[in-house]
Amino acid sequence: MRYSFNLIDQPWIPCIRKDGRRDELSLSDVLGLAHTLREIRGDTPLETASLLRLLLALLHRVFGPEHANAWGALWARRVRGFDLIAVKGYLDRPEIHDAFDLFGETRRFYQSNDPRAGKKSIISMALEMASGNNATLFDHHTELPAIAFTPAQAARSLIASQDFGLGGLSGLPDKFTDAPCAKGILFFAYGETVFETLVLNLVRYKDDKPIPQPIGDDLPTWEMKDPFQERGVPKGYLDYLTWHNRRIWLVPEELDGQIVVRYMSWAPGLRLDTTVTDPMKQYIGNPEEGYRPLCFRADRALWRDSSVLLRLGDSDRPPIVVRWMSDLARRGLIEREIRYSLMALGMAKDRASVDFLRAELMPLPLAFLYEEELVGKLSAALELAEKAADRLRMAVFNLARLMLNPQTSDDETTDERTRAKLTRTHDKSSDDEAKRVAKLARSWSTEERYWGALEPRFHRFIRDLPIHPAESINTWHTELRRAAKTAFDYAEGCISGDPRAAHAIAIASMQFYIGLKGLFPEQVITQDSEQSDA
Repeated sequence: MRYSFNLIDQPWIPCIRKDGRRDELSLSDVLGLAHTLREIRGDTPLETASLLRLLLALLHRVFGPEHANAWGALWARRVRGFDLIAVKGYLDRPEIHDAFDLFGETRRFYQSNDPRAGKKSIISMALEMASGNNATLFDHHTELPAIAFTPAQAARSLIASQDFGLGGLSGLPDKFTDAPCAKGILFFAYGETVFETLVLNLVRYKDDKPIPQPIGDDLPTWEMKDPFQERGVPKGYLDYLTWHNRRIWLVPEELDGQIVVRYMSWAPGLRLDTTVTDPMKQYIGNPEEGYRPLCFRADRALWRDSSVLLRLGDSDRPPIVVRWMSDLARRGLIEREIRYSLMALGMAKDRASVDFLRAELMPLPLAFLYEEELVGKLSAALELAEKAADRLRMAVFNLARLMLNPQTSDDETTDERTRAKLTRTHDKSSDDEAKRVAKLARSWSTEERYWGALEPRFHRFIRDLPIHPAESINTWHTELRRAAKTAFDYAEGCISGDPRAAHAIAIASMQFYIGLKGLFPEQVITQDSEQSDA
């Protein structure tokens, strides 16, 4: 039986309409209605990122743009939408239309069959589900033949696998390698509509922009005669955005009158050279290791690194869309007063397994992209937050130490002397004792409470800083003190019923408030001061 599911015509891309309804639309409809849709939202952050990369590759192929003025002409259409004559002229070409059939007879979208590969459950392709080395993240699926994907689900998992697949054993002589997006965070500018989001990320595309085109025949893989032609360096940006990390082959069948996919096969595909960097990622300079991509961390929200993302003049490499929007703002091609956002998508992994998936949205006031002084103030504000967290951490560690070892308590209260005392005590303690102290301190979750309380306040701070700098900084200082005190008070409350608590609290709290006083010398810091701030 012949099966067909053409992604240009069939609904498969999840979109959120302006009224909040979620619909699956075809590739053609998404581009035709982009100016009326709020966002593209896959079932996971990985799907969302892969869908955006696919759409950007297609739009680059149709529209370029070669320079900022060409981009400006696109942006001017944000109320009307894309030029559908140009879009349809490309998608309706027979060879292009056929290349987007998920189950085509002569060619299949994003697929290639390796006869050496055995048949596996389709669930192997979904990184968010339990499969092989992956831990169960969001559900309790296992590799059972009963699991069936609709063609739409299979298509989304297919492109996400090509972008985010993990290295590891393949059952064949060659191993799987990490796909281009497996490590690091992908950053996208985020507009009010799908049109704005796509066009904001449609950076200059010509010659060596945004990555070199060494031989000048850069194409998306659906236009290549052989997408698996041996190469480790992409021919250009379109080749990179559609890079085939795996040879995947979907096996469609009919179930209850519907096309489903329960099985697939896969084998290693293209091996990306480790020197290739992704323009969508933030790279941090390291004298010993060179550049490494910024990655999600379970214990650290991304907003704490926001000043790094906006710092355009140092040795780090910010996401290309940040530099691009800075250039557009300086040229007056985008309105400086509009509040845009930066969307971060990706995962954290440990070798061949996924720890977690994450999507974060941060405010992106354009003033930060052309006023370096603002980025300096933002950096100083974040550094102060880290110092306050350090004072909180030391005081809580000392509180736990004094609770478990009352005989070692003392009345040292200055920040430097307390830090030295903690170091000496830790050096003399056995590993077991140090672990007991650390475990008790962690059980109070003070740092999580501190940073969690600051996140919504930070979003307000970064929006207000360009408008009211002095007032915003003063408010931020107040919020830092209040968040630190609330977190410390919680730790105190956890032990208040213990007979040993009074003395431990007296010493640790004295250290804590003196530490805060060292950070905010212009303000009176006492146990009761926060009440007067409220």
